[in-house]
Amino acid sequence: MADGSVILSWLEPNEDGTAALQFSLRRDGAWSQTVTIAGRLLFSRDRASAPGVIALSSRNLIAYWSQKPANKERSANAIELFMAVSTDGGGHWSSPALVNRSAAQPGEDNGYASAAALNDTDAVFIWLDGRNWEKDKRVQLMSRTVCADGTMSGVSLLDPDTCTCCSTALVRTCSGLLAAYRGHTPENIRDISLIQNRGAWFQPRIAHPDRWHIEACPVNGPHLDTDGARTALIWFSASQDQPAVKLAFSEDGGATFTPPLRIDTGNALGRAQVMVLPNQSALAFWLENKAGTATLLARHIRNNALRDEPFELARGGNIGYPHVARARDGISLTWPEKDTESVSRVRVGLLSIA
Repeated sequence: MADGSVILSWLEPNEDGTAALQFSLRRDGAWSQTVTIAGRLLFSRDRASAPGVIALSSRNLIAYWSQKPANKERSANAIELFMAVSTDGGGHWSSPALVNRSAAQPGEDNGYASAAALNDTDAVFIWLDGRNWEKDKRVQLMSRTVCADGTMSGVSLLDPDTCTCCSTALVRTCSGLLAAYRGHTPENIRDISLIQNRGAWFQPRIAHPDRWHIEACPVNGPHLDTDGARTALIWFSASQDQPAVKLAFSEDGGATFTPPLRIDTGNALGRAQVMVLPNQSALAFWLENKAGTATLLARHIRNNALRDEPFELARGGNIGYPHVARARDGISLTWPEKDTESVSRVRVGLLSIA
């Protein structure tokens, strides 16, 4: 949030197979009381399609998530995208509102949504949409604007052919909105695509031509961060069966990017995140395989160069997707992790920056 507070949201399971989307704020070094945004729903359990909460202002917050339709006659893959709004800083939440329904015909999931605030009252959603799957076997990138009063614009088609189930990313730079996602071609090339909005959506373009050919979705999307002018893009690729995490920078709001740096140590699993820092630096986070164990690593990049070695933050047999956020007193990093008794917990750490 603008004051440096950090928003944390997670799914808390119930015994009947439903779950509750819950929310807490970290402010002045302490977590607020947990608030339930929406409860006893059949949320999507796809770890790559995580729910989220964004702040439009100190009082206007928007939560979004994917869930299975109430009508059980729909396809098993059918997923719908919902949102709820708080106008009191997260204390109370509106009833869920449908952002995008599942396809009328059996199809791939809707979901893998990202959101970015436009101003104190409006935000933009992007998501992957399966309404064209039954006809053309294609998943599409869609967008619409939503408001804190619950109203929404019409739906816009941004890309008619995307990878089926990789997470998306969306930020607002000094030049407008910038979205990143994994694209797709008829030849099953699945490289990272970018699309800008400077008053209107431009045509998609490939961020860097890895030419990764893979017959199925890798479930490993990109991430973006920006301070307005400087923007960082991080992603996973395994072209030529060489798994790698790559990082590139833009100094013009995403119009152009530097040649990518490979930042992993040779055993990348991906699920990468990045945070732009002052003085031409950034912190990258990703998972690697260390002797059969998932390891969460970080690396400080200064002046677009690999001057510092990676360092380990966590290690475990079942580490989920990490998420990173800028806090007043450092960088907040969170990830789910199952313990030795298969109990899933949310871990949160604060990384101090000298």
